[in-house]
Amino acid sequence: MSATLREVAEDAGVSMSTASKVLNGRPDVSPRTQERVLRSAADLGYHARHRARRRTNSVLILFDDLISPYSLSVLSGATEAAMRLRQSLIVERMLSDEQPRGLTKQWFDAVAARGINALVAVTTPLSDRELGWCADAGIALVIVDPIGTTTRSTVSISATNWAGGRAATQHLLDLGHRRIGFLNGPPESQPARERLHGYTSALTDAGIEFDPELVAGDVYAVEPSVGSAHTLLALPDPPTAVFASSDASALGTLRAAMERGLVVPDDLSVVGFDDTLMARWAPIPLTTVHQPLVEMGKVAVERALTLADDADAFSHPFQLETHLIVRETTAPPRTHSDEGTTAG
Repeated sequence: MSATLREVAEDAGVSMSTASKVLNGRPDVSPRTQERVLRSAADLGYHARHRARRRTNSVLILFDDLISPYSLSVLSGATEAAMRLRQSLIVERMLSDEQPRGLTKQWFDAVAARGINALVAVTTPLSDRELGWCADAGIALVIVDPIGTTTRSTVSISATNWAGGRAATQHLLDLGHRRIGFLNGPPESQPARERLHGYTSALTDAGIEFDPELVAGDVYAVEPSVGSAHTLLALPDPPTAVFASSDASALGTLRAAMERGLVVPDDLSVVGFDDTLMARWAPIPLTTVHQPLVEMGKVAVERALTLADDADAFSHPFQLETHLIVRETTAPPRTHSDEGTTAG
């Protein structure tokens, strides 16, 4: 069996990034170290296999979901970057009805054998073991909107989710809302947790105690969010506004409001997050937090290719700026005097 990059580095007594530099022909390593790494690679049977596959520069972009407007926006940016850089972009989906969640060591080795030296994983959960297999295969990795907690050495691309969550909530507070519901995303999603923290931060600064009864949902999807929104709107003291942590969840909230005979935004204000096409094409144009999904796809491909060339290029997360887009689903809360007003 061919040796891994980790085994070569350990045998030569150097870091994996140094071993990667030598095996990629980088000149910024001392001759003595180069000789030691190349000797280890030759002894372990690594050098020939990896030199053969390094002749091509391909990026694999891996999705957990490939049908949402979110994923399609990220893919659009990734495609644009790959075309501009004249690199091959291979698109795959991690899950299907027949395949279980999770990636094997054989999968990473097969990716490397196909000549792919960079991987962009979009909202795809990767365990520490899977991250190790990726590194052992010599594949540069960039994660877009990571699921789970990443290590300091993992390069991730995301938006300023905390700031976006805070801006959405502050917008509703500024309109006069005090009972603000929150539709959450997957509990293991780092962006979802950051949006929730932005929501609670804005409430705390406004002197409003966090009420866990006003938080519902655990998925970025329309249908489940309809039920979650009904749960909030059926409370004895229901919210006058809902901040949904995705546009899909916001659309579910709009449907629930309609089913309950509520008028948006007169009876209920709704804010989403993403600013995908569905926000602009919603029955009522959606107030939402714009995150630069196309740019995130571009940056992810650019960073992955840079890492494939230089493993020490950077090892920290990148956050692109969000901003609030105010459309037609938010307004001041209806007061009792408003309810009693009739046309004269």
